[in-house]
Amino acid sequence: MPKVILSIFKLGDEYRALIGIGENAQPTCHGKIVYQDGKEVGKGFEESKGAIRKPIRKMKEKAIKWAREQGISFVHNIDVDPY
Repeated sequence: MPKVILSIFKLGDEYRALIGIGENAQPTCHGKIVYQDGKEVGKGFEESKGAIRKPIRKMKEKAIKWAREQGISFVHNIDVDPY
């Protein structure tokens, strides 16, 4: 089953976020993972971009809340990386 995974990495003094989409959605960044959230999506997500926007939006909201609780003021670009 395809997954959407949002990961936040610590690279030196900054934080970066990456969203992976696919069957084996694993982060490919070299930093330390400090936060990760994921959700399975239906197989037809390639045809229906609307079906994938809602889980991504909810994961971003949770990640922003987590970052604020940790005192992290800014997380650099959340990139989408389809695997």
